Amino acid sequence: MASDGLGDIPKGGWQASRGWRMPEWVEPVLIVTILFSSVWITRRKNYSILQQRSSARYQPVHDESSLYSMPLLDDSDIESPRRSNELDLNPFREANPPKARSLCGLMRIQTPNSSRFTTNVHSRILQKFPFLIEMWYWGISFGFYRLTTTLAQWYYGGRRSMWDSAQIHGMYLLDIEATFWGGDHEGPARWLEWRIQHWFLMGMEAGDWRGVWLTILNRGYALIHIPGTVGFIAYYYATAPTHSRFCTVRRTMTLTNFMAFAIFITMPTMPPRLLPEKYGFVDTVNLEKAESVWMGGDFVNKLAAMPSMHFGYAFCIGAVFIADSGVLNNTWAWLKRVIAQQTDSNLLMDDDDSDEKILAQRSAFTRWSMFAFGLWYPCWILLTIVATANHYFLDALLATFVVMIAYSCNRCLKVFIPLEDCQLWLMRVEKPIPTTGRKKNLAVE
Repeated sequence: MASDGLGDIPKGGWQASRGWRMPEWVEPVLIVTILFSSVWITRRKNYSILQQRSSARYQPVHDESSLYSMPLLDDSDIESPRRSNELDLNPFREANPPKARSLCGLMRIQTPNSSRFTTNVHSRILQKFPFLIEMWYWGISFGFYRLTTTLAQWYYGGRRSMWDSAQIHGMYLLDIEATFWGGDHEGPARWLEWRIQHWFLMGMEAGDWRGVWLTILNRGYALIHIPGTVGFIAYYYATAPTHSRFCTVRRTMTLTNFMAFAIFITMPTMPPRLLPEKYGFVDTVNLEKAESVWMGGDFVNKLAAMPSMHFGYAFCIGAVFIADSGVLNNTWAWLKRVIAQQTDSNLLMDDDDSDEKILAQRSAFTRWSMFAFGLWYPCWILLTIVATANHYFLDALLATFVVMIAYSCNRCLKVFIPLEDCQLWLMRVEKPIPTTGRKKNLAVE
């Protein structure tokens, strides 16, 4: 029997079930399949990359916040525009005048107009497959994530100092939680995370259904984070009622990323599974050889437990499904009015009536299924990250607040629109019209 408050550990220690082995190539192949399937599904139909006549007749994209007040017709019905900025200019002026942009609401600036590059081959490729733009955005986010470990080491003066600080932060979270959920327990048992994982591990040793369920959680933790999130972005790009609604979700998730990255750098936190063995946490994912290719080597910041991006993404995705289910429409409309009245702001009043008309077309079964999934998904991820000793409950709580703050401030990312204009100009490419909501919007008109 074990001592030091570790509880009754069976003879021989904890054993992993070693079930459901999966080759390492499964996850990257799954991600690539999702991405390229999404590129094809969201392609612009009746548009030829090779025919410059048709490519010269599409309307370049406006500021994503104003997409679009007019219905989008077939490409053959769209007249060739003079420019891609939103201002009405004299038709006798130059064909591609500079764009007028707002810089943080403080001043108006002019940025290069890339609409003159609409016939370039890479512009035509993007026009045919506009989801490639979203892949580019998330590639940028992943690049910044890769820098968090290096920046944290610099911030703390070296790897050893960063690692020691991360362990202190992890223990600090456990001590805080013990004051709320410790009860009369002593030793590691005063930590709720330890008790939950211990319950599953005892089932694994006994060979009952808890061991099978822990295997499912291990596989879920390894596979759901990247493929699940990428799959959601692809799904929502294809199914969102309007591109403006999709942009709000995308900006929220992007801002959530960068807020989390700042915390990863300034407050690295060691997950329970990496704490010293004396505390009794077990890295069940690695014991079952279920580790994702994105969880090891240079792909991951191992000291990024707080906030939990697994739960942050799950909370955001769940909220979107609940919102789009329409089950809480009346409550949400009342809440938006109250907030707008109290803050004298229309920040939350950005969804037009067409959104609600489209969402109302869904059957009652679909709406309640989406609502149920929106509730279930974050709960399942919370159980997964705790039972596998990858996160603390406070990680999930902070992630929830980060997502809510990101949503309330998501429009601040529009400050980068002038920078995007410059980048498009340097790359000699015009930003394509998104295909999100095209058929749905036509049905509502």
